[in-house]
Amino acid sequence: MDRGAWRRHAWWVGIPGVVAGFGAWAAVADDKTGWTVVSAAAAGVVGGFGPTVADRLAAQREARRRGEDALRGVTSAELPASVAWLLHPSREVVDFLGRGWVLRQLESWAADPGAVAVRLLTGAGGVGKTRLAREFAGRLPGWRCEWIHAGAEEQTAALIASGGVPSRLLVVVDYAETRDRAGVAALVCAAQRATGVRVRVLLIARGAGLWWETLSAAYPQQAQLLDAVTGRSQVVELPARIEESEPGEIVALAARDFAAHLGRPVPAVEARNRPADTLVLRLHAEALLTVLDGQPRHGRYDVLTEVLGHEARYWRFAARRAGLLTADDPASDALLRQVVGVAALLGADGPDEVAGLIRRVPALVAAEPERVDRYAAWLANLYPATDGAGLGVVQPDLLAETLAVRVLIDYPAAERVRVFTGLTVAQAVRALTVLGRARTHQADASTLIEVALAADVPRMVEAVIEVGVQFPGVFTPGVVRLMEGEDIDLRWARRVADLVPYPSLELGRLAVALTTRIVAGFSLDTAPEVQARWMSTHSIRLAEIGRRAEALDASQEAVNLYRQLATTNPDAHLPDLAGSHVNHAARLAEGGRQIEALTTSEQAVDLYRQLASTNRDAHLPDLAMSLNNHAVELAEAARHTDALATSEQAVNLYRQLTTTNPDAHLPNLAMSLNNHAVRLAEAARHTDALITSQEAVDLRRELTSTNRDAHLPDLAASLINHAVLLAEVGHQTGALTTSEQAVDLYRQLASTNRDAYLPNLALALRNIGLIALLFGTVDELVIALTTEGVRYFDELARAEPAVFEKRRQAASQILDELHRVAGGAREVSGSGEPETS
Repeated sequence: MDRGAWRRHAWWVGIPGVVAGFGAWAAVADDKTGWTVVSAAAAGVVGGFGPTVADRLAAQREARRRGEDALRGVTSAELPASVAWLLHPSREVVDFLGRGWVLRQLESWAADPGAVAVRLLTGAGGVGKTRLAREFAGRLPGWRCEWIHAGAEEQTAALIASGGVPSRLLVVVDYAETRDRAGVAALVCAAQRATGVRVRVLLIARGAGLWWETLSAAYPQQAQLLDAVTGRSQVVELPARIEESEPGEIVALAARDFAAHLGRPVPAVEARNRPADTLVLRLHAEALLTVLDGQPRHGRYDVLTEVLGHEARYWRFAARRAGLLTADDPASDALLRQVVGVAALLGADGPDEVAGLIRRVPALVAAEPERVDRYAAWLANLYPATDGAGLGVVQPDLLAETLAVRVLIDYPAAERVRVFTGLTVAQAVRALTVLGRARTHQADASTLIEVALAADVPRMVEAVIEVGVQFPGVFTPGVVRLMEGEDIDLRWARRVADLVPYPSLELGRLAVALTTRIVAGFSLDTAPEVQARWMSTHSIRLAEIGRRAEALDASQEAVNLYRQLATTNPDAHLPDLAGSHVNHAARLAEGGRQIEALTTSEQAVDLYRQLASTNRDAHLPDLAMSLNNHAVELAEAARHTDALATSEQAVNLYRQLTTTNPDAHLPNLAMSLNNHAVRLAEAARHTDALITSQEAVDLRRELTSTNRDAHLPDLAASLINHAVLLAEVGHQTGALTTSEQAVDLYRQLASTNRDAYLPNLALALRNIGLIALLFGTVDELVIALTTEGVRYFDELARAEPAVFEKRRQAASQILDELHRVAGGAREVSGSGEPETS
């Protein structure tokens, strides 16, 4: 039967699935349309989830009704509208202005059938990202747009994968950096793989930091696809300045629109110079205040603070209607402000959490349950929740952040601590997110971050694991420092240590803090297999942050434990023993014990060959890894022929593995190619070495562009090696440029983890000097960089002479030669060869 005949005979089979698919959008979308409501009703007849959708829709309609009641007109004497919500992008009170170049770029993306399915729209809070996305969606005729609420990312991905979606679908995910990363990754992959339809995913976030660069690490089953579609080229940065209009013009036009909406006269706008990069939200807030006051502002106070002052009248009138107030007084106003501020900081997912939130306000700690219930009801009705569930808070976000910080900074120290004590992980994540964002415009937020981290260290550790990559260097150092004096439950530490991703520039030290507590807590009745597992993990984590001597001791202990276990139960523990040998060989090599490293590495290869002979699929990746590492150790022992043959075996195995599972094995292929290039160079096969090295660099650039946190150290190492190979074939400019790139990357890495990356920074600086000698291009900059490298080697050799003394001497000799050449003492005599990483 041809395809057309099949469709004529089977069209009805597809209808229930399609209708149910459309109806399911009601469960995942923030914005609802009439089409959604109708299709959800149909889905209720067809699918078993209909009642859930109906209940949700009813709740959303009720939430909208409450919101509309609150927004029905500021002139109402009984209940004035929320001033803050007039600034919310969903209200669209002010006409959209400018941003033509961004809109054209997004429209071209939507129209191009071959475009990558995802774009990330970034910009500071208050620049108008959400409003721009709404404008963009409105400019796509024939497209259906859905705004996906938090927690529905994987469900949306499943809907797309099922095929029950419109032929043109735009999915918008606001606050993408705060969402579950695995869910966002699944959504992006589903959109990219969609066939027969065009799906576009627009993510909105304040920045494209580590959370974006490490997205593939959160979804390893499709890591390669994510790495390919989540690069810098998919990021659209929205500046604060609207190029088409001056700030004063934006204020005047917004004042006109607010006046028309509120039925008030259009006031004169203050004529003054405003910075070109003033946030759009602040300009709109100024315009709104001008309309409300009926006269120009003349530079009074901060506009966000003034908007919150107007919003306090809404809280007061709503509280009077709810029976909370019988008369206006400053104490009551302050109490309402604190409740709204704490809500903006913590949020709540249910009645119990709302009640708990109320009791975090000092004056309501011991309040009667009936009074707490009345405050909870007032708060729940104050603002509509953006996703139709949970607790709605004051919006836009900059207002919420401003209010939360200013409420808490006014609390006594003990009350601040109590606000952050006993939170759920979700509340802790939200609190840190709000404070982390507020740092950019509220100086006091940093003080509150210190309080939050110290108030409940275990809970905050779990939150930092989730939110740390959004704010590099903000939360992790503080929580690691606080763990040193904290009484840690070992069962908790084991559970949480497994949650820390590996590798991670941001969270590596946090992982070590956890594993240190775990191994220090071993007792006589701790099972040997438990001890072995955590000693091995502890060793790897120590090595990750550059604590090499401790890593070696822990690795030796893990080998000893696994050897004992394997003698009594080889079937269960032989793979673990082999793995411990691989890790221990690496630790021995890092400690300068090359002969022992070679012996241990060979034992690992033998064990994995034995295992692969009985279960090839399970152990082939481990065999490839052990061969790669063993080739390095053979080369260190000057067995270059054996090293080249072994390295080639590793590359061939990784190429096989990559053809069947590229997501899992592409990083390892890049690693083995990097090492094999060095082996080829040692065999004087310079052209082959350069080609192989270039392939490794290209792969690692691709991996780093999408997962900087995981792959930047590998790219830096490849650049060191590639510079050496370029020098060997006479490419002077390329060698020096590549060396400088390696230095720049290692400076970045050493600035965040000095212990781990200072040796390679010193090596990269040393190689610049040696390459300059090889080509006779010595200048003051080369001497300065090499001098810096020698200084680092001096420091390293003082701490670990067995590892670094020979390198220190070699670097010093190169520096002496540079000075002699610069002074014209003698010709270059060739004082060494560039060293690879």
